[in-house]
Amino acid sequence: MAFGVKDITFEDLESKEVELTSSVLMGAAHHLGQHCEKEFKTFMGCRYDTKDPRKCLQEGKEVTKCALDFFKKLKEECNEVFTKHWTCLDNNNQEFGYCRETQKKYDSCVLDKMGLECNQPIHITMRD
Repeated sequence: MAFGVKDITFEDLESKEVELTSSVLMGAAHHLGQHCEKEFKTFMGCRYDTKDPRKCLQEGKEVTKCALDFFKKLKEECNEVFTKHWTCLDNNNQEFGYCRETQKKYDSCVLDKMGLECNQPIHITMRD
């Protein structure tokens, strides 16, 4: 047992990690949410229903697996435009308003290649 946590071993916690920076996660969040919607809802439903995170480990692993799948596909299909977008976010304190041009190109690629739409408004821009 792990430091007083009942019914869990370290092996239960083993899972491949999504090793990405916050700018990458922020840039992809809208599409990731669509791609993994079922897994996210299942995990959050389990957490809400059981009030015990130990009972939702498998659902959490499914979320991680889905996110890894999403980023693999994203890299294969839209790596160049996505890299420009998350780099813009990284260089601008993760403020989307400064990165609308890179976002438009990224959103277009993800729609064309992966069939995912962005529901974030792109018409908002930062004032000078």
